[in-house]
Amino acid sequence: MTTARTRATMRLLATFESLLAASAVYGGVSLIARAPGFAMPVEWLAPLGLTSWVLPGFALVLVVGGSLAAASVFAWRSDFRAPAAALAAGAVLTGWLAIQFGVIGVRAPVQWVTVGLLAVLIGLALLARHRLVAS
Repeated sequence: MTTARTRATMRLLATFESLLAASAVYGGVSLIARAPGFAMPVEWLAPLGLTSWVLPGFALVLVVGGSLAAASVFAWRSDFRAPAAALAAGAVLTGWLAIQFGVIGVRAPVQWVTVGLLAVLIGLALLARHRLVAS
């Protein structure tokens, strides 16, 4: 039996994950479509041997957005696995950022905003785990 505080924490985690997943999908689709503000030089991708932003866009949608969306399903259901799924999605996002920083470097403030959002995700996952154990 979960408490009202646990359910509220799970809803907060689910909402946050859903918004983050939607942002990843938006960013990925925008990279693929070369939308204004997302048309970055392909020279930045030279270390990966890529000649367009299509593959990174698909990866952002499927890998980052997909892992966050899957984690949000656990949280929306108040499933006991939700904190672990959130931490796994956080690990995926951490890997994404590590590769991004390693390949293209620090190029935009949104990269640091994403690091901050990752910290919030991890904090919410740990809070949800604590609340589940305590309930």
